[in-house]
Amino acid sequence: MKFRSLLSAAVALFILSGTVEAAKSKPEQGTISKVEQDSGKESGTITVKVTPKKKKSDTTPATVEEKSFKITESTKIETVSGKKKDATTTPAKFSDLKEGGEVLIASDKKKGVENVKVTKAKKKKKTAA
Repeated sequence: MKFRSLLSAAVALFILSGTVEAAKSKPEQGTISKVEQDSGKESGTITVKVTPKKKKSDTTPATVEEKSFKITESTKIETVSGKKKDATTTPAKFSDLKEGGEVLIASDKKKGVENVKVTKAKKKKKTAA
């Protein structure tokens, strides 16, 4: 009898934890391809070229897809500088989002975009011609 109640409690906990995890999505990382600012406001829409993560067993080439994100005035925008261990963040504005910039976007399906972290674009290697 006690076993059944413990089992049903464990199953209920498992189901509830799954629904909470489903609401938050994984952060999207990519390069900004287009910025559209709302007139006179610190909000707008950005289009980001996102390359989905590839599984080790997958041999097909990764396809780049463009996704649009609506940035509101309540969205937290930060600039990240430094290496991974010594990274520092400073507050930024929508006007700091530029085409070609690298971004990491954390969003929630219900609330929309919560956080945008802007990193410096990677330098392209020079090829000897």
